[in-house]
Amino acid sequence: MNERNDKTASIEDEAFAARAKERFDQSVRGLDGQTQSRLNRGRHAALAELQPRQGPWLQWAPAAGVAAAAVVAVVILNGRAPVDELTPLPTANDFEILLNEESFEMLEELEFYSWMDLEAELDDDLDGNGNVG
Repeated sequence: MNERNDKTASIEDEAFAARAKERFDQSVRGLDGQTQSRLNRGRHAALAELQPRQGPWLQWAPAAGVAAAAVVAVVILNGRAPVDELTPLPTANDFEILLNEESFEMLEELEFYSWMDLEAELDDDLDGNGNVG
């Protein structure tokens, strides 16, 4: 029995809504242009009140996001040059240079080379002053 009352009530509600809509549509058709325009402006004003107010900085938010993404991309792409870890870097330390066969001859005549450097320095000092010669 309860189910039958629910169906009857829903049919009555639908009929009531249809009659109300028809009367509303008739009343709107009867309005003059000035009143319709005023109602339309009021509706837009009410909808604008519901919208959250946005600061002027929000209009730049998409551009700022794109700029930040571009900066990140440049940093990532220009970060470090790829290094081949399998190839050793060419380095020569002093011991490798000294242990070379040709440098043994230089070590044997080290005294001679240091005497030549000393003579060259003395000659430069004497020629540079202009007092002797």
